[in-house]
Amino acid sequence: MWHIQPRMSHLDLNLVRVFVAIYETRSVTHAAERLDVTQSTVSYALAKLRKVYLDRLFSRGSDGLVPTGMAEQLFQRFREALTMVEGTLEQNASFDPLRSTRRFRLAMSDIGVLYFVPPLLRRFQEVAPRIEIEIAQISDTLGEELSTGRLDMAVGNIPALGSPMHGALLFREHYVCLMSASHPSIGERMSLAAFSAARHVMVSSPRSGHFLIEDMLAERGINRNIVARVPQFTVLPQLLSQSDLLVLLPSRVADLYVRQGGLKALPLPLALPDFQVQAHWHARHEYSAAHRWLVDEIVRTLGKL
Repeated sequence: MWHIQPRMSHLDLNLVRVFVAIYETRSVTHAAERLDVTQSTVSYALAKLRKVYLDRLFSRGSDGLVPTGMAEQLFQRFREALTMVEGTLEQNASFDPLRSTRRFRLAMSDIGVLYFVPPLLRRFQEVAPRIEIEIAQISDTLGEELSTGRLDMAVGNIPALGSPMHGALLFREHYVCLMSASHPSIGERMSLAAFSAARHVMVSSPRSGHFLIEDMLAERGINRNIVARVPQFTVLPQLLSQSDLLVLLPSRVADLYVRQGGLKALPLPLALPDFQVQAHWHARHEYSAAHRWLVDEIVRTLGKL
């Protein structure tokens, strides 16, 4: 067991921020980008931390920096302390979107990027032209990434994140069937028999609520003929346009693909419940003026799509 009783006079808040950023990104380069400082500043801070704790803290591994046992212990205390201190500081801090150069990190699926990012960029160009948004794919570690601050927000049909996450409803959605406009056996209407017999594509997207479709169909005694599973939604137009395949998609995204040509969207031949598209963030941002601004802008911009 390591004893982690540093002389606090040797530490300041910036050193704690550097340590947390290195731990969460596992990279001096990425930590510098997150903190908007030079790599040499991060390296200097790490050297100072190593001197205080008489420990390497991080060593190089094949996938980035690897924390030592001492660093693992320090992270939990530093992360909690940093969250508390920054929450207190940000409670009274002002945020000027016109002047800010802050980078916000958002997670969404590839169809989220297609549908959400263009209107967000247009809105931010109007009200916060110097702000940067960085998009990450939703992964199986989404909850951890929100908790540790590697992500500011996640947007989409994302079930069961639970406490201490907060959420804001953007809109309600429903599914439709997307297929080739010249589908060989399905015209302008689709029967339940045709739906069941058709060849389906399924998107296996991590942490997405779309996988619940199978449960809803099974409850109604329907088993689809799934012939292909793909990792992303954006490959669907190429797969569908010259084939007899079909896929279930949110109606707004299906309409976007239809407008590009070669595809058609039909109502489902059975009733499925609507689902919620939400913005999700961690409770640690509760007192951040910058984050409150981000939530307001995303709800305002995406909620009217």
